[in-house]
Amino acid sequence: MGDIRRKVKGGKFLGWYIRWYENGRRYERASKQPTAAGARRMLVEIEARVARNEMGIPEPKPDYPTVSVLIDRFLAEYDSPRLKSQATYLSKAKYMLADLGRMYGKLRTDALQPSHMVRLRSGLAARLHSNTIRTTFAQIGTLFSWGLRVGLCPTNPVKGLVLPRREDALEYLTADEVATLLRLAAEHAAAGDLGAKLEHVRIATAIYTGLRKGELCGLRWRDLDLKSGRLTVARSYRTTPKSGKTRHLRLPDVLVPLLVEWQPLCPQTADGLVFPVCGKGVWGMAPHTSVKGALPALLAEAGCRPNPRPWHLLRHTFASHFMMSGGSLLTLSKILGHADLKITMVYAHLAPDFIGQEMNRIKF
Repeated sequence: MGDIRRKVKGGKFLGWYIRWYENGRRYERASKQPTAAGARRMLVEIEARVARNEMGIPEPKPDYPTVSVLIDRFLAEYDSPRLKSQATYLSKAKYMLADLGRMYGKLRTDALQPSHMVRLRSGLAARLHSNTIRTTFAQIGTLFSWGLRVGLCPTNPVKGLVLPRREDALEYLTADEVATLLRLAAEHAAAGDLGAKLEHVRIATAIYTGLRKGELCGLRWRDLDLKSGRLTVARSYRTTPKSGKTRHLRLPDVLVPLLVEWQPLCPQTADGLVFPVCGKGVWGMAPHTSVKGALPALLAEAGCRPNPRPWHLLRHTFASHFMMSGGSLLTLSKILGHADLKITMVYAHLAPDFIGQEMNRIKF
């Protein structure tokens, strides 16, 4: 039989200690209970475990936080040397983790099961594109992988979850739609203010070069050589381009006079930006990636279908028409700054000679 005793040292109460026998040996441990009754209950539990041939002292259960606390900790503490911009990454992560927090924020992370992820996937499927769902769950998986490493969750409930297939469907403007869009942008520039003139040149640059929105926003006059027609893509906003590498392109001839005309009108900024944004009367870098400018309104006026990523639509438009005009995939990959040719292969079916006469090879 075990017992409990009140331990005092130098007149100071140290606590209630428990003693029990296990495999012929006597053990003594501090119960860390505030009362004798609590220590006695702990002793009864230990003796019951010994009777079942289990270890005397039960393993303490980790005190896992709720999902909301895990998300907050992730957004406050996560860092990786691979991130180009931690602030931009965490801003996007916060947006993609919002649905998880709304549905399961009050659950402890050890109570979260794969079945919860299935229900979350079904809820997202009702309003999001399959590719967006895949991206969202990739972020959720990163959250729980980080939580595992720092001891904030016992498992990764996303592991093994079946996600919808990736869809590589492309949307791009037809030649007539591009012509209408450029005409309307030019008309607004002729009759409008400085912002309308900027938007005309920026839209034309996006259509004729295929630059990403961040690359347009980060473009500086020092990156352009209007005399030799050289364009250096060195930045996306204030960081490196998506591939992490600078690329050098030739400026299309149609763009050079537009840029020459725009240069003396362009508002001066500390970075020497080609396409600054005006916020509260001050011209500078776009404050965040969601700034779309006047492009959505111009697309609507041109009769084009709505698109949630209008600037990326212009990038797809450049790439699609490049391939339909006989351009090569390898060249397009270099122009767009793709890190892998497989990414560019999505445009392969638009090439005039794609498959071509190959179906006529078989003769009987």
